Amino acid sequence: MFLNKVEIFEGLSAEILDRIQAMAMEEKVQEGHIFFRAGDPADFLYVLKEGQVALTTGGASPITFPIGETGAVFGWSALVEPRAYTATSESTMPTTVLKLDGTALLQLFEDHPRDGLLVLRRLARVMASRLKASYERFAR
Repeated sequence: MFLNKVEIFEGLSAEILDRIQAMAMEEKVQEGHIFFRAGDPADFLYVLKEGQVALTTGGASPITFPIGETGAVFGWSALVEPRAYTATSESTMPTTVLKLDGTALLQLFEDHPRDGLLVLRRLARVMASRLKASYERFAR
């Protein structure tokens, strides 16, 4: 199963992985597709299956992060208050993602707090990694 290799879902019980897989919608898009824009309500979490996505922050000094690793997660704002995207996401080539409803995921994690805590811990690690990368780019 693809999802058990996704960093934030590693170590989840088979039951929870099956439930996440059942709610996943595969979406294939062409280059230039906008998944979401900074400030939009964050409804979906995305998992990259193939292709590449650019996340671009807003503001006076925008920063662009290329996301190209299979299993990479973006749109994680769907799981974090205030549930608004903090960047704009655009495919930079034909791309396939799994799209997961943030509200449904949060409900699943509320019903299964052990698994939910594990996912949120892993998500915090992803967030910290991106923050560190942005600091490093800004310092150049």
